[in-house]
Amino acid sequence: MLQHTMVDQLRLNAGSFPDRPAIARAGASEDSLTYAQALDRVLRLATAVRRAADGSPVAILERNGPDAVLAFFACQLAGEPALPVNNLLAAPEIDYILDDSSAGVLLHGAEFDGVLDTLSPRRRPEPICSATLTGDADPWESFAPSDPSEPFIIGYTSGTTGFPKGAVYDGQGMYVQYLRWAHQFGLTSDTTVLTPGPMFHNSYGGLSILALLVGATNRVMTSFDAGTACDELAGRCTWAFLVPSMLTQIIDEWRGRGRPPLAAARFVLSSGSAADPALLDEAFDAFPNAVVGEAYGWSEGGWVTYEAKTRGAVVPQCVGRPMLGADVALFAPDGSRCPAGETGEIGVRNVTPFLGYVNPASRLESSADGRHLLSGDIGRFTEDGRLLVVDRKKDIIVTGGENVASGEVERVLADHPAVRETAVVGRPDPRWGEAVTAVVARTPDREVGEDELRAHCRARLAAYKVPKRFEFVPELPRNSMGKVQKFLLRASEAS
Repeated sequence: MLQHTMVDQLRLNAGSFPDRPAIARAGASEDSLTYAQALDRVLRLATAVRRAADGSPVAILERNGPDAVLAFFACQLAGEPALPVNNLLAAPEIDYILDDSSAGVLLHGAEFDGVLDTLSPRRRPEPICSATLTGDADPWESFAPSDPSEPFIIGYTSGTTGFPKGAVYDGQGMYVQYLRWAHQFGLTSDTTVLTPGPMFHNSYGGLSILALLVGATNRVMTSFDAGTACDELAGRCTWAFLVPSMLTQIIDEWRGRGRPPLAAARFVLSSGSAADPALLDEAFDAFPNAVVGEAYGWSEGGWVTYEAKTRGAVVPQCVGRPMLGADVALFAPDGSRCPAGETGEIGVRNVTPFLGYVNPASRLESSADGRHLLSGDIGRFTEDGRLLVVDRKKDIIVTGGENVASGEVERVLADHPAVRETAVVGRPDPRWGEAVTAVVARTPDREVGEDELRAHCRARLAAYKVPKRFEFVPELPRNSMGKVQKFLLRASEAS
């Protein structure tokens, strides 16, 4: 199959404008990589991957920077699926992903050198430190043409059971999806993108790939900092995707600076969780030259709706109309479709490249007729065709743009001998969007406090999953069937 692939496009761009900055470090005036240098780096990474790989996924453990995005292109050139690993995870969580995916190679940055010594996966992947690659790269012509129908990325999502699920996406489908984003969100070769979030996420990783596909410049933040983001959006970056917690911190920083216009920005996208209408309204003042938009989607379905907001007319919960190539529908509990004005679970049939999960035991949520992928979110269409996201069916907490499966945190807490039962929920928080909150009933005659439980969680979970709040109650609220009533815990203090 001789089809144009993403790595082919990167090579064309390197030939068309070799000296154009491709990737730069946000906050620095120098320290950039040109398109010619980016292609050379891809060849070096692909050479190392090809020599070590055995047809299994290539796990990528990198901090934000050039290699974090170029590794995707290198894996496609080498003919291996890329598996970005969340570098915030604790060792047991990384073990689970390596085991579930059967990763054969671990491509990692220098800061993760020796990381395998702290892990205990059943199958030890071959480590490659990207910072210490030596020797010549194999020539382009030595690589076999990539098959775009083969898996391109395996992204681990927060499963509602608490076990991450490895979602598989093919190369050609992802290419089409990225081009849809370029069309909808206005990314071109004249764009300077700000990447403030981690590239192990489908959104930030995908947008970083897209920036290189269209010939844009991508200014990457190693970690999010509101001050640096303000500087970039005031003077350099024309395009940014900001989860609401980032947007909140940027607006706070902007206020503290005396509200100077962040005038370089031409497009600001919010997504990941519901944005406060008042926050979006204030964004018009912070970004006077920008379109301020909001999109809705999820890992398996991709972004499926979008709306450019209007100053003074932001509708709460509204995430716009279906994007090009997305058939969005709502489904009642009996599987029937819901008309406008009625609530139902959001489903989509689109050109998403989602092929299923690595582990065949992972359940694929689809509509009764098998045609729509279900999101786990509850929505309602207005009469003019706009989607309102009104509730979340699946038990996921979105905190600071990161997804946390409450069941995973609950299992860790339940392992503590002083915890009789616990429920973990998200509570509204002005900075994080939702704060992970653990409601705990202690074991009789056992005393345990917040500090001890937090340390117990910190040793077993990524830092962003550790509860920010603990509440102690005699027992959890339950309905007549014995099911914990989490909606009561979300709505008010458990006591």
